[in-house]
Amino acid sequence: MRADPRAAAMAEAELQEAVRKMCCQLGLFHYHPLHSIGSAKGWPDSVIIGRRILYRELKSQFGRATPEQTEVGYKLRAAGANWKIWRPSDLLSGLIAAELAEVAAVQAELFSA
Repeated sequence: MRADPRAAAMAEAELQEAVRKMCCQLGLFHYHPLHSIGSAKGWPDSVIIGRRILYRELKSQFGRATPEQTEVGYKLRAAGANWKIWRPSDLLSGLIAAELAEVAAVQAELFSA
């Protein structure tokens, strides 16, 4: 299966903006620090609060998590948190919409068109 060229072309900032807009549409609280100065290294890009809390590191299609990001992710998971990395292919496949809709308790069809 070939990779979608749209995923490879999407910058991390574009993915972040798409996630922000989706959270806004669903009424989910979305926190993304505009400037990470003063923040602990490795803290996820997005914290999303709905029926549960999602911790998401956003990366370009081929971007890699730093060792600090991976370590924080493992610590969050060990504490029972829902942490993972989202990439543009997750947006294009509908995975992000489905996960956000589930946390917001609405139908993922809201984002299909």
